[in-house]
Amino acid sequence: MTQRRGRISVLFGLVLAAAGCGGMALGVGGLPRGYDLLFSPSAHAFRFAESPEPVRRGIKSERFELRDGDCGGSDCANPRYRAEIQDTSPRARINQDIWYGWSFRNQTIPDFTTANSLRIVVGQWKLAGATPPAFRLIQLGKNEGNWRTCDIEVCRRTNDTRTDVAIQLSDMAQTLGWDAAKNDGYICKLFSMADARNEWQDITLNTNFGTGPDGYLRVWVNGEMKCDYRGQVVASGIAQTDARPNVRRGIFSSYTKRWDDTQGGAPKPTLIAYYDEFAVGTSREAVDVRLREAAGDRPEN
Repeated sequence: MTQRRGRISVLFGLVLAAAGCGGMALGVGGLPRGYDLLFSPSAHAFRFAESPEPVRRGIKSERFELRDGDCGGSDCANPRYRAEIQDTSPRARINQDIWYGWSFRNQTIPDFTTANSLRIVVGQWKLAGATPPAFRLIQLGKNEGNWRTCDIEVCRRTNDTRTDVAIQLSDMAQTLGWDAAKNDGYICKLFSMADARNEWQDITLNTNFGTGPDGYLRVWVNGEMKCDYRGQVVASGIAQTDARPNVRRGIFSSYTKRWDDTQGGAPKPTLIAYYDEFAVGTSREAVDVRLREAAGDRPEN
């Protein structure tokens, strides 16, 4: 059924072995096949989990854990650290339609104020090298952002102060100098970390990484459309090359200076989150976990 939809899928977790026994689709070091750890040196950064830990479908999920001081590579010389994996064989192309679907569950990530926010990123789509992400899902501090008066051509206005995970067009904001009038590139609020503690957040995302006015970025959460942005998505000159946006997921504390400046040396909290059912495809039916579940499709992992 799924193949008849023209599905292109990235399979993690469980696959069926030829003898009919279950086995994990593992890459190097116990990671999902086609992924590696990015500047995440700690053994607890990633592992597969199973019940009684949270699992969205099937019998396994992905567990990420980030502890104070877990830095590696260039992160150690900057105010950031992460437990994050990255796709080593990205399927996305600039100016081409693509769909992503996955489920997210928060275990210990707390709410933050604007003053002490760790700028937690729970998904980002990078172009190449030091280029900013095309877009990222980031947890904001309470009341952060110009959501009430921002440019409606860019931002979906809202009075909602509880929802703290937003999607940001990082490359557009940094390359074009978007300021508060364009909400620093925050285009839509998606869900709250508090809600993600109580139930899985089923997320579906569709974009074309557009470099012109025909670009788009749409996001559904738990079946409800939360973002319908129409316009340019990628601004960097690198978009004129054959760069392939790669997806990264996990827990990325992208800027720790606010915490360090306001918390008087207090250790940062241990952060744990789960992901499941991550898929890449050519249609919503191929990746949307709720639609796939209703159709009786096999779990991804």
